[in-house]
Amino acid sequence: MNGKKILFTLCCCLLLPSCTVYQKAGNVVTAPAQEEADVDLSCSYFYFLWGSHAEFTSRYAEAFEAYEKALICDPKVSYLREKIPILLLKMGEYEKAATWLRQALKDRPDENNNRLFLASLYIQQDKLPEAIKLYYEVLERDPDNESVHLRLGLLYSHQEEYEKAEKIFRQLLKKNGNSYFARLSLARLLKQTEKPEEAAQEYEKALELNWSRELAYELGNYFTGLKKHDDALRLYTSITESDPFDERARLSRVQALLDMSKDDEALEELKNISTFSKNPTNIEIIISKVLLRKNEVQQAKDILERLARETTTSEPRYMLALLAYKEENYSSALSHLALISPGSADFEDSVYLQIRIFKESGDKDKGVALLRKHIAKENSRRPLFYALLATLYHERKEDPAAISLLEAAVSIYPDNPQLFFDYGLILDKNGMEEQAITKMMRVLELQPNHAEALNFIGYSWADKNIRLKEALEYIERAVALKPDNGYIVDSLGWIYYRLGDYQRAVKELNRSLELEPGDPHIHEHLGDAYRSLGKRGEALQQYRKALEMFEDKKKKAAIQEKIDALEKQQ
Repeated sequence: MNGKKILFTLCCCLLLPSCTVYQKAGNVVTAPAQEEADVDLSCSYFYFLWGSHAEFTSRYAEAFEAYEKALICDPKVSYLREKIPILLLKMGEYEKAATWLRQALKDRPDENNNRLFLASLYIQQDKLPEAIKLYYEVLERDPDNESVHLRLGLLYSHQEEYEKAEKIFRQLLKKNGNSYFARLSLARLLKQTEKPEEAAQEYEKALELNWSRELAYELGNYFTGLKKHDDALRLYTSITESDPFDERARLSRVQALLDMSKDDEALEELKNISTFSKNPTNIEIIISKVLLRKNEVQQAKDILERLARETTTSEPRYMLALLAYKEENYSSALSHLALISPGSADFEDSVYLQIRIFKESGDKDKGVALLRKHIAKENSRRPLFYALLATLYHERKEDPAAISLLEAAVSIYPDNPQLFFDYGLILDKNGMEEQAITKMMRVLELQPNHAEALNFIGYSWADKNIRLKEALEYIERAVALKPDNGYIVDSLGWIYYRLGDYQRAVKELNRSLELEPGDPHIHEHLGDAYRSLGKRGEALQQYRKALEMFEDKKKKAAIQEKIDALEKQQ
C-alpha cells in the first residue's frame, strides 16, 4: 500500500466513527430531524469534498452516498440538503427526489425552498394540482411572493382555468402596476382567451415597462394575425430603429407593407435589405415576386434568368417554369423543370408540374415514364410520385396496376397516411369496400384527425345503413375538423337521414348545398329528406336539379324513377 492510500485509509478510519446516526425515508437516507444531533464538521467537509469530486466526474451514485454521509455528520448544512434532490434528478430518480423533499418538509416545515423545488418537480411530472397546493402553502408563509403568484396564474392558465389565472394577474397588477411579468402574462392570457383589444392594450403596456426585440416581434405577429397591419408595421419599425441591420425585422416590415398594398415601399425596403443581407439571392427572389405582383413580368423574368445562370438555387428555375406554364410555353417550362435535381427543395413540385403539363398536352405516357424513372431510384422517389402514378393508371383504366403500385408504396412508406388514403380510394372505386375501410382505419391509426378518412368511413357505414351511431361519431369528428367542407357536412346530413331525424338532415343538407351548390348527390340527399318529411314539392325541386347535374346515365335513370313516383302521387 503506497503512502497516499495509507493516508486516505487513516482519514477514513478517523472520520467514520463519528458518522453513525441516520434515518431513512423510503429508500432515501435523510438527515436526522433533531437539532441536538452531534455535529462533526471535519467529517461533513470530507464527505462533501468526496461527493463534489464524484459529481464533477458524473459518478452520481457515489456522490449521492457521500453527500448523505456529509449530512449525517452535520444535519444543519442547508446547501447539502439542497444538493441531494438536485443530484437525484441528475440520476433520473424523480420519485426518490420527491420522497426526499417530502421528508425534508416534515422535518423543516418552514423551509419554502423545498416546497418550491417539490412543486417544480410535480410540474415536470404533470402533477399540477399537487404543485398548486404547495404554492398556496408557500403563500401562507410568504403572501407577498410575486413570483409564486405568477407561477400559480400560469398553472391555472395551463389547466384552462382562465378566470382564476386572470384574477391572479389582475390582483398582482392592482398591487404593482409596474410588474412586467404580470402584465405580459395577462396579455398572453387575454390573447389565448380571444380578447384581442384587451390583449393588445396589455401587450403595449408591457412593452412600455420593458421594451425588448422579442416582445416587439411577438406583438407585431399578433397584430399581423389580427390584420392590424399599421400597428404591425409600427412594431417592426421600432425594431429596425434600434438595429437597422436586423434583417428579420426589415423583412417583416416588407410583409406589412405588402399587406397594406404598398408595393413600391416594399420594393424600396427590399433593395435596402439587399445591400447587407447574408442571403442576397433570397432577397432578389422576393423582389421578383413583388414585381410579378405588380404585373411587371419582364423585370421579374430578367432577375430570375440571371439568378438561374449565376446560382445553384432551384427556386428561380421553378418560378420561370411556372411563368412559362401560365403562358402555355410548355417546352420552355419543361426545359427549366428538367434542370431541377432530386436534392433541390423544389424537386417534388417540379415533377408535379411536369406531370400536369404532360396531362394537359395529352401526353400522359411521358408522365408515366417520368414517374416510373423517379420511383425506380431511391434518391428521387417520393410518396407523392406513387400517388400521381396510381392516378394516371386509373385514368388509363389500369386499376390492377394502380393497386399493385400502391401496395408497394405503403410497404416502402408504412407511416405515410396519405398513401393509405389514396390506396383506400382506389380500392373503393374497384368495389373492394371492406379492404378500403381497412386502409382508412390505418390512416386514422397514423393520423387520428384525418378528416377525409373519418368522413369516408362514416359515410360508407351510413350508405350501407349500418353502425350508424359509430358513423355519426366519425362524421361529427370530421365536421369539427373541417366545418366548412360541404361534402363532410353532406355526410352528416345523410347520417341524420339514416337515423330518421329528417328535420336535422334537411338543416345540414341545406348547409352543405350552401358550401357545395354544384354537387348533384347533395341535391338527391336533400330530396330524399324532404320526401320523408312529406314535402313533395321541395323534394321534386331537388330531384330535378340533381337530374340536370348528373351525367351518369344510371344515376339519371334512378333520379327519374324518384321523380316519376312522386308525380304519380298527385
